[in-house]
Amino acid sequence: MEFFAVYVSMLVLYVVVDFIWITLFMQPYFTANLGHLLRESVGISFLITYGSIFFVFYVLGLYWFGVRAGVGSNSALVATLSGGFLGFLAYGTYGLTNYIFFKGYPLSITLLDITWGSVLGGAVSLCGYLIFLRFFYQN
Repeated sequence: MEFFAVYVSMLVLYVVVDFIWITLFMQPYFTANLGHLLRESVGISFLITYGSIFFVFYVLGLYWFGVRAGVGSNSALVATLSGGFLGFLAYGTYGLTNYIFFKGYPLSITLLDITWGSVLGGAVSLCGYLIFLRFFYQN
């Protein structure tokens, strides 16, 4: 039960914060720099279907490598840094792959994505750790 509650809380937090980031900040930047590659319209069902594949497994990784590391060491810093490092790896893999293989892919988007993934991964892992401590930690 504790895993499910913490995981679902982390998943909701991740999806809401990432949605706000993408729609308010990144979408205009993507349009200005990569508009010729963007789909003209993306239906909500398309986003839910394909986005959820990443979200479900990525947040599971944040729980496994971030929250569990923090709980095991009794350290919010370990949870944050472990989740941030996973974010760095995941978003770095995506961003650097795009930068390497797509002609004209902006370095600024690559660096912004890697930074965002690191910050979001660390923050969501920290929140998961704090939720675990608040509701499920037993001395």
